[in-house]
Amino acid sequence: MPHHRSMTRHRSIYVNSVVNSNVDSTVHVNSVIFSFMLLLRFSTVLSLKVMSVLPSDLSFIMK
Repeated sequence: MPHHRSMTRHRSIYVNSVVNSNVDSTVHVNSVIFSFMLLLRFSTVLSLKVMSVLPSDLSFIMK
């Protein structure tokens, strides 16, 4: 029976390592998604500012 117990302990260690690696990858993916969302929001705000500035500039140029 001791052999069986050591097997389960080994298996739990393996599961722990797999779970830890999964958590690491999830954190990495979350940070990538977060930075992407931040970039997207920044670019949207920037494009909105540019779109709000451009018509007045164009009208100024046209005059």
